[in-house]
Amino acid sequence: MQNIGDQLEEARKRRGITVREASEATKIRGEYLNNFESNSFDINLPDIYIRGFLRSYANYLKINADKILTDYNAHLLSESKPTRHDNREFLGRLELQQKPLHDEGVSNAGAIEDEKSDKAADPKESIPIWERLNLEKDLALKVGIAGGLALLLVIAIIWGFLAFMGSDEPITDSNLAETPTQAQVTRDATPFTLIANDDVRVEVKQVDGDLPLFFAVLPRGQEKELGAVGSIRVTYSDAEALSIRIGTKTYAMPTDRSSMRTTPSRVLAGQGDSN
Repeated sequence: MQNIGDQLEEARKRRGITVREASEATKIRGEYLNNFESNSFDINLPDIYIRGFLRSYANYLKINADKILTDYNAHLLSESKPTRHDNREFLGRLELQQKPLHDEGVSNAGAIEDEKSDKAADPKESIPIWERLNLEKDLALKVGIAGGLALLLVIAIIWGFLAFMGSDEPITDSNLAETPTQAQVTRDATPFTLIANDDVRVEVKQVDGDLPLFFAVLPRGQEKELGAVGSIRVTYSDAEALSIRIGTKTYAMPTDRSSMRTTPSRVLAGQGDSN
């Protein structure tokens, strides 16, 4: 079965497209595309961006993007599985010794499975199976505690960073006309519209519940209507290529950062007060 890289490379060559042409069309760096076609995904990017790039590239090559992402999940799973040899390496250091079996009454010594103890072995020269199991449990417990502490540390760092960023309201984009929107409101969600002034990669998350709302590359001139409850976080590849329309006004993205946080309902209420 072909791996992800072989599928992408074969589809690109079948269409007679160079990596450079594909990079210009998808706005994905050529070195990332080369890594994908080499079936290498260690490119120092968040996993959500790698998945977005793979989907955009597959759609551009007109192959099944869902299959590519399924193969990518399988690739990650295969890399995370420890080998049986690695699991036994620690136990091998115990230098377990098996008492030689006498020829009398034994037709086939065979292989001894890990889960069974050799009753014929001398207890002074071998370690009982329960001691080995307890040792593995202690090791797994220590690893689990260490992993949990590391996860808590990462969560604390992310929380501190988000708290430091604060709540940034967008500034008005003077380059775009202020026109009313017809977006429909569902329940408590406040509508807003993303506007692509040029090709731009966008990710939108609802802060409450860390709920993903949108992730894709918006072509120039395209608009995307969304709705959110409470605050949202908008991450973009090019600030000048993206604007956001809330209510009757259109706003630009801050150019001194790659993301901004705002609350559409609060912005909309401010527009009503100003009127």
